[in-house]
Amino acid sequence: MKVHRKTIAFLLAVSLMAGLSFVLAGEAEAVYEELPSGYYFSLVDENNNIITQTGAQVYVGDEYISSDNGRYQVVEVSGHTARCVFVGKEQMPQVNFDQQRQAWVVDSQEIPVAAAKPTIAIYHTHSDESYVPTDGKESKPGNGGIYDVGQALAQRLQELGYTVEYNKNNHNPHDVNAYNRSRRTAASLLKNGAQVLIDVHRDAVPPGQYQTTINGQEATKIKLVVGRTNPNAKTNLDFAKQLKAMMDKTKPGLSNGIFMGKGDFNQDLTPRAMLIEVGSHTNPKDDAAQGAVAFADVLAATLGGSTDSAGAAGAKPLQQDSPSAWTTILILLTVAVAAGAGFYLLNKSSAGR
Repeated sequence: MKVHRKTIAFLLAVSLMAGLSFVLAGEAEAVYEELPSGYYFSLVDENNNIITQTGAQVYVGDEYISSDNGRYQVVEVSGHTARCVFVGKEQMPQVNFDQQRQAWVVDSQEIPVAAAKPTIAIYHTHSDESYVPTDGKESKPGNGGIYDVGQALAQRLQELGYTVEYNKNNHNPHDVNAYNRSRRTAASLLKNGAQVLIDVHRDAVPPGQYQTTINGQEATKIKLVVGRTNPNAKTNLDFAKQLKAMMDKTKPGLSNGIFMGKGDFNQDLTPRAMLIEVGSHTNPKDDAAQGAVAFADVLAATLGGSTDSAGAAGAKPLQQDSPSAWTTILILLTVAVAAGAGFYLLNKSSAGR
């Protein structure tokens, strides 16, 4: 009987370690890792042409939809070069847009957009991000220049008649746990009635990757980032494609493509969550603010005020609870029970000697 108890205790201990490893692996996967200052990845095609550049860590399996809608997948990472293969032209949603009406066309079916306006929440996971030409440095803990860009976005959306919840919580330090801290902010914004979440960032690459001109004004491009390893990845990507289609239609030159990276970026909380990169630390902040204003027009036109269950272009209803979050809770409860049983049997076995 003593051997039997020890065996059970051993198996429970193994289960405990396996469960903890699973949870920790899931947490690590949720991190949007970034390279040290001065380093960035170049995504290149089969002919070594640079497709795009990013200051974020790139993994095999990541994908990128370019400004001309070419879709590429990363097949090899060597040093700071990510080699990609061309998957094909991405089919983008069409938009019929004029002053009187707006509708998305999906699979040849026209879906009109409702009149009511959803509440939009804006926040910053990386509260320190700044713009060197304007702010003097790339990082200002607790007071990053990114707040000014977020304010420009919020103000323009309010001018367009949207209710905006602009949350200025500080999620420093800029480390691997920043997304865990900002997750609490995002969840509270949803609980308070937000229906769209926008996490505003800036990239860390050479300025030419983002510098552009919109309607004759200097601005920065906008890169949309989707977490490819979260339960809402498909609907998040649908939302990103709607935004890009509207950029191409109404603000040519604004789009810097869509990057689908390893992680969830808290987008598992709702299908209409988006991480946006507004320029790089090497671009002037005023240009980034202009890019944010242009994106506000795009976001407003894309949403069109829809609060119905279909959302824009038939998106799924917004979810207040994350399936992955519930899975994690169940795993933790199982691990806790296993741990308690294991310690009890080990102590009882020792007492029986």
